[in-house]
Amino acid sequence: AISLARIGSSGINAEYGEVGRLCYIRLGDNAGKTCVIVDLVDQKRLLVDGPHCGLARQVIRLKNLAITDLKVKIARGCKTNVVRAAVTKEDIANKFLQTSLSKKAESKKAKAALGDFDRFKLRVAKTAHNRKIRSAVRKLKKSS
Repeated sequence: AISLARIGSSGINAEYGEVGRLCYIRLGDNAGKTCVIVDLVDQKRLLVDGPHCGLARQVIRLKNLAITDLKVKIARGCKTNVVRAAVTKEDIANKFLQTSLSKKAESKKAKAALGDFDRFKLRVAKTAHNRKIRSAVRKLKKSS
């Protein structure tokens, strides 16, 4: 498998970008979509394709992606139909929904959709929760 060396400067720590690896687009016009690495352009850019979520084949900078542990078996530079077949065969879309990255993105989306009063209620609940934790910690320190 063709793989990049360690990607330290891009913010993705010690992960490998290789052909067939599923990625989550963090930044840009297509943020929130998933794609599959089809080819490596250079150390900073990847050719990706996402037929399962309506993403056209394009070159994306590595720092805009979050590389996942999920992988499909495809050949380097394969056509879109091959990528689509591999993704549906291995049910990658549903497997991605079970990952912590997907759950974190969903919670971030839900938090961004909150209104003013909802944000206030969330802050009040968080403060009350932290107050209970602080008092429990103080009691434990006092008793020991």
